[in-house]
Amino acid sequence: MKNSKAKGSRVEREVKKIFEEAGFETVRSAGSFGKTDLFVDGIGSIQVKARKSFSILNMFDGADKLVIKANRKEPYIVMPLKDYLEEIKCQNGK
Repeated sequence: MKNSKAKGSRVEREVKKIFEEAGFETVRSAGSFGKTDLFVDGIGSIQVKARKSFSILNMFDGADKLVIKANRKEPYIVMPLKDYLEEIKCQNGK
């Protein structure tokens, strides 16, 4: 458990740095004391998950983005963070 907690914290800090380097003010809720791991100004709340592998990655099948939808739930889009940040920058004229 100790190693997985350290890994989660490390990845949260890594993702926070990516958002900050892209010019977004970002706050980390260390120790999961909040409902989400990060809050990114202008984007919203972010939950960060770190695993050895995700089966969802196999679903991309060469596509740039993936839309997933559970029964009776709204659709979600999954895409690489760097691509998402580029789209946000273009929208904001950065």
